[in-house]
Amino acid sequence: MNILAASSLNSPKYQMNKSYSSPSFRGDRLYSLKEVIDASVVAKQDVANGVEKLVNKIKFLNKIVGVNDKTSKPVVTQLGDALVYINMDKTLKGKTKINIFTDTKGVVFRYPGYGYSYEKVENPQLERQCLDIVISDKDGRMSQGLLSTIDGSCTNFERDLKSGKRSAEGRYFRFNPNINECVDQKFEMNDFGYEKSGLTIREIFKSLFAKLSLVKPDINLTK
Repeated sequence: MNILAASSLNSPKYQMNKSYSSPSFRGDRLYSLKEVIDASVVAKQDVANGVEKLVNKIKFLNKIVGVNDKTSKPVVTQLGDALVYINMDKTLKGKTKINIFTDTKGVVFRYPGYGYSYEKVENPQLERQCLDIVISDKDGRMSQGLLSTIDGSCTNFERDLKSGKRSAEGRYFRFNPNINECVDQKFEMNDFGYEKSGLTIREIFKSLFAKLSLVKPDINLTK
């Protein structure tokens, strides 16, 4: 039985007219298309740094959580502007269960339905992003994983630790674990309207998940 419960996030999607490269900007409450896009640009280095920081925090937590013990409350770390919470459970025989989650803003810019400018959403809804993984204490490989991100994607991963066979299914696929060692596959998706902070967390979670899904992961979170 899969000990990770599948879930999905329903995020609003907004269409943008790509035929207008330079929409007009009218005042403080309306934003041009360029401004909206610039507000969501995620740097590759920020993602790499975030993955490294998150991995180091998990390894540190693994050292201080005793054998057959688990955290009583989440341990907090900061990635960019977001607070990320980590739970660890080492009471499962031969396995370590890790739950990582954060709440980031949903869509912060929306098209009001007229003109070529965009409105900023007041008090945007918070949407949970989470990464649930089960690690084998023997070799550090991920046997089960659940990735849910701000854009509504949800992917379940399973690995048979004896045969090594991997499988994954979900609403949106970012990679296929049976092709090219889980290298990220190009996937066109409308993530328009989100801000940088939430998208950075999405890319950090996705990158770590993809790395742990490799046939021979080069990251061991329990050593």
